[in-house]
Amino acid sequence: MRRELRILFVTIVLGVSWAWGGEAVVAVSKMEVFRINEADIDIHGLHYLSPETVISAMRLTPETSVWSDTETWTETLAALPLVRSATVVRRLPHTIVVSVLERQPIALVPTPTLEPVDGDGIWLPLNPAAHQLDLPILETEYPLADGRRIMPLRTRILAGEVNRLMSADTTFLQMLSEVRWGEGSSLVARWSSPDVDFLLPLGLSAERLRKGRTVLRHAINRTPHSPPKSIDLRFAGLVLVRRDNGN
Repeated sequence: MRRELRILFVTIVLGVSWAWGGEAVVAVSKMEVFRINEADIDIHGLHYLSPETVISAMRLTPETSVWSDTETWTETLAALPLVRSATVVRRLPHTIVVSVLERQPIALVPTPTLEPVDGDGIWLPLNPAAHQLDLPILETEYPLADGRRIMPLRTRILAGEVNRLMSADTTFLQMLSEVRWGEGSSLVARWSSPDVDFLLPLGLSAERLRKGRTVLRHAINRTPHSPPKSIDLRFAGLVLVRRDNGN
């Protein structure tokens, strides 16, 4: 019953405020019923960030109300290194709903210590050991400038390809240990077990990638004691298997 009366009260107050104009809206926004605190922040989408980090970025004060500027909060949260985007909406009478889309680590870059980056080649302030990040290592150009969050262009391209391949074939990515530039604009994607290089053109399709895995499996079944050195998918319609003897 109390909840229903409060909702009715809020509805009446808002109606009167809108009818009276801007000054009344400002006055209503300062009413205690609209004040919010940390317990009134409903946060969704966190995996790496802590709720405390999000709330701290919003800089709540005793005067903060549900009518505070949500756009400012959105911009502030989107500026956090681990946030790709954020939305902030009101839920009357005194709740703020925050939805966060975090940047996802897809690879590690030696800088020279191993640092995680996302699919845009943006450095992420995460401890790989603490979060048990078992990710491929990308070739990069370093040292990086102090405080720099964006990797060099060629590293960003590699990160983008790993991110795309991750969506195309998760099985392939689970075995991936390292990605580096090969000849021309090709990539060398090294598996850890078995120890084999996949030579890939940029933009390789998921179908071709699966074909390469199938050929590798057949090659290992035929000669288990002499696994291939590389699976070359750079030429349309062909899958070239190379062994240690160059054949």
